[in-house]
Amino acid sequence: MSDCLLINVFNVDAALAVGRAKGFFAAGSLDVDVMVTPNSTEQMRGLGKNSWQIVSTAFDNVLGWSGREGAEIIALAKVSEGVTLPVYVRPEIKTWDDLRGKALAVDAVDTAFALVLRRMLFAHGLQMERGDYSLIAKGTTGFRLDSMITGETFAGVLNSPWDAKAAAAGMVRFADHREVLPDYPGGVYAVSRAWAAENRHLLLKFLSVWTRALSFALDDKNRAEALAIVAAAEKLDDKAAARKLAQLPKSGVLNLSGLQCVLDLRVMFNLTPPMGKHLASYVDQSFYREANQ
Repeated sequence: MSDCLLINVFNVDAALAVGRAKGFFAAGSLDVDVMVTPNSTEQMRGLGKNSWQIVSTAFDNVLGWSGREGAEIIALAKVSEGVTLPVYVRPEIKTWDDLRGKALAVDAVDTAFALVLRRMLFAHGLQMERGDYSLIAKGTTGFRLDSMITGETFAGVLNSPWDAKAAAAGMVRFADHREVLPDYPGGVYAVSRAWAAENRHLLLKFLSVWTRALSFALDDKNRAEALAIVAAAEKLDDKAAARKLAQLPKSGVLNLSGLQCVLDLRVMFNLTPPMGKHLASYVDQSFYREANQ
């Protein structure tokens, strides 16, 4: 009998797609189902309530939600790297100052890419606390783009594959996060600390199989097959599938300096997480290490 896992994601990482399509999880007696979240609030609240067991998310969501409604949440493994977070604007926006007084689209106003956007605006003399602009919570990237197209909002972080759709819709790429946050990390797998403690064997099995799928996807001799799997799973063209594959990390070992950067950003905006300022409260690499001994 297979163990069942429900994983909640913003998008399916290439290793997860490969593991499911190749039957690696099934061979490991794991029935892995995937649910795409409409926004980070629903994703993280559901994790705390055990509506799903694992999430693939931005580390800032771990910081913002650990201890917020009771559940302690921890990051276990890195699922992506080299991810660029581009800011797109409506075509009438020509300078940063043109965003003054405008509404900007974010997932949620106090987490993840919203803070990246705020940091970029801060570098160009615009501060939300001063009323220079407002943030509107629209959910995931597709909803943010729709809001910009209709003219409800004027800028937002639109990451791949929506960046290409944004350009096709006439939006203009303005900048990206590397200007001010060069070490900002990619996504992580995260779980409730309590669930992980009670289901350590199941979690180790998942991480072990996911790592096997990661190795398969990174092997050059499997590139064509991995690209086809990713394209089919995410309904991407060849170029976007290749970009997704290129975002896979060499391993799931967490980028601690990058994660510290995310925590520092929260503290900068007076959004210190409920569990405090110490990074160790939000990560546990022992599961990944044990799964790959």
